[in-house]
Amino acid sequence: MRAFIYTRYAEPNPAQRHRQYEQCKTLAEQRRYQVIGTAHDDSHHRSGLATLIEGLRARDIDIVLITDYACLGPTITSLAAMMDEIDRADARLLACAEPLLPPTILDMLLMLVRRQGLSGEIESS
Repeated sequence: MRAFIYTRYAEPNPAQRHRQYEQCKTLAEQRRYQVIGTAHDDSHHRSGLATLIEGLRARDIDIVLITDYACLGPTITSLAAMMDEIDRADARLLACAEPLLPPTILDMLLMLVRRQGLSGEIESS
């Protein structure tokens, strides 16, 4: 399985960035995923998220590894839009520091973004 590690921290913090990366890398090693790419964003700069989305749309990624769901976006709408990107790429999302979202929650997030026509609209904050 091809995994992509995405980390984000609100303020530039090399120690926090390293901790998040190591958590995701450890999970990838435990599950024998091949890490094919990584990206990190600080604050509102989201070029790493754009790199992740590009890989998803190219269908190069099977698993997205994050430490927590908040790194994908500050609002439920932005989280739902990212869940839609991941779902459309037939990929899975794993959060290293949080439990899996139940399928019913995932379904509700996807329904929210698709009913409101928000597919492909990721918030930059």
